[in-house]
Order: sequence, then structure tokens, then C-alpha cells
Amino acid sequence: MEKAVKLFVESLLLKRKKCPWAKKREISEQMLELEGEVQELKEAVEGNDVKNMREEFGDVLWDALFIGIIAEEKGLFTIREAIEEAHAKLKRRSPWVFGNETVSNSAEAIKRWNEIKEEEKSGKGMNSQNM
Repeated sequence: MEKAVKLFVESLLLKRKKCPWAKKREISEQMLELEGEVQELKEAVEGNDVKNMREEFGDVLWDALFIGIIAEEKGLFTIREAIEEAHAKLKRRSPWVFGNETVSNSAEAIKRWNEIKEEEKSGKGMNSQNM
């Protein structure tokens, strides 16, 4: 999977460099594209259309990564930073997976996730400064 993601990002970088349309794209414009693709993915999921779901999921990744590429160019953040932050958040908010806590069902997992999220947002969480 890592090789496929790297190749995909490299292809998007090349598109950004060589395609006149892609060169001019701004984050706000690409965000509109992403919103449309998310809607198409939602429709495929709701229709249980697996073939279309796979395609639209790829399009969502395309647009999200392209936003990351533009953000990197502008010095806002890197794709790596965003992924690392998302990974750290996943680990912080899932201590029953990555730590010593236990939950017995999905309702407890959701409740605990939301509690940790609220602690982080209010500054009470131990790792909220790492957000």
C-alpha cells in the first residue's frame, strides 16, 4: 500500500507541475471538488454500489491529497504532518485499542472517544497541546 500511495502522490505532484489547470488550483476551489466527490461517495455507499464506491473513494483521496499538495506549496503544513497528527489523534482517542482501557461495546467506544475529544478541546486532556 505504501508504494501505491507514494506513486499516487508523485503523480499528483507531476499533474500540479505540468497541467495548466492544476497549476492554478487553490485550496478553496479544490475543496468544492472534494465536497462533490464526498457526496458521490455517500450516494454509492447508500446505494450499496461497491464498484462506484471504490471509484469515488479514490476520487476523495485524490482531492484530499491535492489539497495537501497545495497546502505544502504554500507552507501551511505537509501531508506527512497531517497524517502523523491524524495517527496521533487516533491513538489518543482509542485507548482501548492502543492502551490499557477496555470497552465492551461500540456505544462505550463512541462515548469514550467523545469524552476524550471534549477533554482535548477544553484543554483538560493530557495531550491536548499536541493537537
